[in-house]
Amino acid sequence: MNSFIDQLRDWQFFYSTVAAASATLTGLLFVSLSIHLEKIKSPQGTLMLRTAQRSFEDFLYVLMIALVFLVPHPVPIGLAIALFVLGGARLLGLVRQVLRSTRDARRRLNTAEALREYALPALACLGLAAVGIEVVRGDTESIFGLVLVIAALLATASWNAWLLLVQEKRQ
Repeated sequence: MNSFIDQLRDWQFFYSTVAAASATLTGLLFVSLSIHLEKIKSPQGTLMLRTAQRSFEDFLYVLMIALVFLVPHPVPIGLAIALFVLGGARLLGLVRQVLRSTRDARRRLNTAEALREYALPALACLGLAAVGIEVVRGDTESIFGLVLVIAALLATASWNAWLLLVQEKRQ
């Protein structure tokens, strides 16, 4: 059991850095949105708002993953339950998003948009579940797999935020 606690302790600096970066990027997204609030509230701002929402969700998801690892977990099942709950909550949000999107026939997604909006977040949920299962089984080395999940989410959220910025400049 000591090796589990030691291994989590080894990850604390990484997750502290991830939490700080994600919180900072979320704050910058809010600043960007508040500067251009009039355009976002306009009828043409629906796409911008949706892009901002995706970025915000991914940044918060990364922040929550990081915070889960910063909470002391004396036993592996504590970490696994936290990962399952976090993945399940995100999956429910993703299902709601898909249902809402299918009702909006005005907006059809191209392949890249569908990948960013649905596939990568769904894979992140599966990644959390897989790591949770492996942690319960005693394989704490699986925690390394979350680096890929976090990288994908940060890349997606940052890309969406960039698209929001570029979209704003063109309008």
